[in-house]
Amino acid sequence: MVVCIVALIVFGFFSLFSATHRPLFKEAVSCVLRKATLRPCNTGLDKRFRMIVSMKLMKHNEAIGKFVNKNFEAISSLFMIIFVLSIVFTGIGLYNVWAYGNCNGPNSSELCLLNPETYSGTNPLSWLFPPSPEQVKLVSFENLPLRGNPNAPIAIIEVGCFSCPFTKATEPLVDEVFEKYGEDVKLYFKYFPLPRHTYSQESSEAAECARDQGKFWEYKGLLFTRQLECIEQPTTGELHTLHIDFAQELGLDVEEFSVCMGSGKYSNYVEAQKQESIDAGIYGTPTFYINGKVLVAPKTIEEFSAVIDPLLFEN
Repeated sequence: MVVCIVALIVFGFFSLFSATHRPLFKEAVSCVLRKATLRPCNTGLDKRFRMIVSMKLMKHNEAIGKFVNKNFEAISSLFMIIFVLSIVFTGIGLYNVWAYGNCNGPNSSELCLLNPETYSGTNPLSWLFPPSPEQVKLVSFENLPLRGNPNAPIAIIEVGCFSCPFTKATEPLVDEVFEKYGEDVKLYFKYFPLPRHTYSQESSEAAECARDQGKFWEYKGLLFTRQLECIEQPTTGELHTLHIDFAQELGLDVEEFSVCMGSGKYSNYVEAQKQESIDAGIYGTPTFYINGKVLVAPKTIEEFSAVIDPLLFEN
């Protein structure tokens, strides 16, 4: 039975691309149905499938081919177990994406192969089939907050979301870049509050109000350090109170900050940055531009260095 199911899976896949495998797929379907109804498979497909696989392997390595032929039932069972488990874990991941927006479960910042940290736009499948970095257009860094040497030859634009765990996870990498390259790099930050992330718009506006008083980068750091606390606030009113606490902690004029937040002074500004990012085709956060070269959610300093080092050599 297991061999017939494995044959069904294998020939089913190949039948999508080759007409010659479709009769074998139909035969596998018939074999599985007969086995499921406690009838013997009268086509000999299981034996022929075993022979086909073994002979193909023997052409490349005789020892492996003989081993597979001898242990075909056990190998087929192992393959079946792996296949079933992959379906189960894929189903769990898809449920987590639907329920929590992350295939690893609630409040996880671990890598998700389904990449939930994306803007889906009008295409509900764009998070699963995103464009490539080469398709992302440039964005403007005009009037963005700046960190580092204004005359540095390497200009980095970080497009991020304050409620995105992946943007938060990349923050230590950004610090590593400055430690390694110092005066040779400068960083701009551009807001891209993702709709699926709680309070991402409000946190972006709070950061801009802190920028009014010259504390953008310090406030940015607090928003990421206490990200979970922010997104778990039950109401926007309580979030506003927490944002004021951050301002007080940084020594800002709390009254001026509170008025700025309450007036929605930077609502349109943040929305405009978000729309520019959407128009540029940015599909995930964080996205980095390094002198125009796009990196999406880099995980190591080596990914930055692979772009920065050649640029410095040219200069």
